[in-house]
Amino acid sequence: MGSSYSHETYRSRNRDRDGYTYKATFESQPFDKGANRYAFKGILDGEGPRKGHTCVTKVFKKEFAKNFDKWVPDLAASEKALKFAQKFNSDCIPILSKNKREQYKNIDFLIPLIAKMKDVSHFKIFWLIAVSRDESLVRLEEYVAIEPFLHGEYKKFNSNGGYEDAVHELMLTFSHWTWSISGHRFMVCDLQGIETESRYILTDPAVHSMEQIYGMTDLGVVGMEMVLANHNCNSFCRKLGLENPLADQGVVIQARNIRSTTYSFQLTKEEKLRALKRQQEYFQFLPAIFE
Repeated sequence: MGSSYSHETYRSRNRDRDGYTYKATFESQPFDKGANRYAFKGILDGEGPRKGHTCVTKVFKKEFAKNFDKWVPDLAASEKALKFAQKFNSDCIPILSKNKREQYKNIDFLIPLIAKMKDVSHFKIFWLIAVSRDESLVRLEEYVAIEPFLHGEYKKFNSNGGYEDAVHELMLTFSHWTWSISGHRFMVCDLQGIETESRYILTDPAVHSMEQIYGMTDLGVVGMEMVLANHNCNSFCRKLGLENPLADQGVVIQARNIRSTTYSFQLTKEEKLRALKRQQEYFQFLPAIFE
């Protein structure tokens, strides 16, 4: 006598790649969730070459605001991370690959498409009359983020609170390098995604910044110190001439939440104040080479 329908967004322009407009239709129940967002699997529709591709739609939980301005820091962090990755690919990968049989893999970041909700899951009587709209997780006229679905083994390479997977040394060097080349003003971390034959495809990065402008996962100078204190420099770091003043000073800072992302509201009052005042304890800000 009826049928259940999925959530649907309005069309939005894909800023990162082809410039076409897309919308997403996605399932009524999430397949994953984090501390502040749900992730739903869906399908892209629109006028471009990605039409019909599987996608992931990310939605803020109720306790977090879902207006467009709340997505701006996430979008800006991904765009910032991508710029650093492109610079690393062009300048550092050739150096690291010199005299090697194979060139090391490039690093790429997904840029989310931000779209407004047009319709939410509901049940239609006789496939015509909509009843029982479900706005428990997704609400009308609010913004969500859409990304390509990553097929493959999803890996967490490091976190924004000090965890790192020592097996993937290139990823750890990339985080260290972003801090170094920016004059200690930025650090791209919380690296996660998949590894393909030719590249690393990453999503949802955190960017620690001197001014804390990249949202809830930006822990400022406090976060930079957490990552550096738990970072073991490897052969890639040494080949690029990267220095770690916290390791040189023997500084010990316990990693936060092991593999999980750390949010600014989880810092202590003292840490929040230090980050706000940009009071780094173990390094100095330097002229930036790239930022």
